[in-house]
Amino acid sequence: MIYEKKCEVLLRDCDRYRRLKPSALLAMFQDCSEALTEGWGVGLEAMLQKDIIWVSAKVECEVSRLPEHGESILIRGWAGRSRSGICPFRYVIEDAAGLECVTGCSMWVLSDLKTHSMMSPNIPRISLPTPEPEGTPLPRMKPIKPASEPDITRRRVQFSETDINGHLTNTRYVDWMTDLIPAAFHETHPMTGLRINYRAETFPDEEIELQWELTEERLWCASKGRFDAAILF
Repeated sequence: MIYEKKCEVLLRDCDRYRRLKPSALLAMFQDCSEALTEGWGVGLEAMLQKDIIWVSAKVECEVSRLPEHGESILIRGWAGRSRSGICPFRYVIEDAAGLECVTGCSMWVLSDLKTHSMMSPNIPRISLPTPEPEGTPLPRMKPIKPASEPDITRRRVQFSETDINGHLTNTRYVDWMTDLIPAAFHETHPMTGLRINYRAETFPDEEIELQWELTEERLWCASKGRFDAAILF
């Protein structure tokens, strides 16, 4: 019921300041969830045979310290208790001393591959084993709002940014956000938290408008009807 993996933070997963990139952190979360679902027989290939895919709906994490290049870390993950068609997965990353660096939770839903719509929660599809007790709360992320008039830029989805489901992969949204931040700001403002609400899929060659606002405390970014998110510093 609990997945654990020891690994080393690789150079390809780090930014120019040797810290684990936010998108690489989300990829670790995703790998953890995929390993769990594969072990329970409800992984990618099994669900594709039913024309069903897993889709990320929300992600949040708290960061006490981003692991750095060459560090040995332990990733631990487990499934939360499913409710109303939402399947939460929880994560902890510890350093070599056993200290928690990152805690996180992602919430996944099952989507019809043909219609790209969420499966009805009233139809039992899967049952995930979970060590969580009844009543364990889910993250309840409210829509994030800018404090002032946001800046606007546009971004086109490239083929290399899409995944096996045919849409912009969930980790790339965070890359888009970090690209909005000047390099000098990155150096002095490591990420301390992340919040993402995914609302609708984005497909290859689509160009979407990004609204964003950077302050000393956070980067807010959103695209109407698609997602809203914040990186906290």
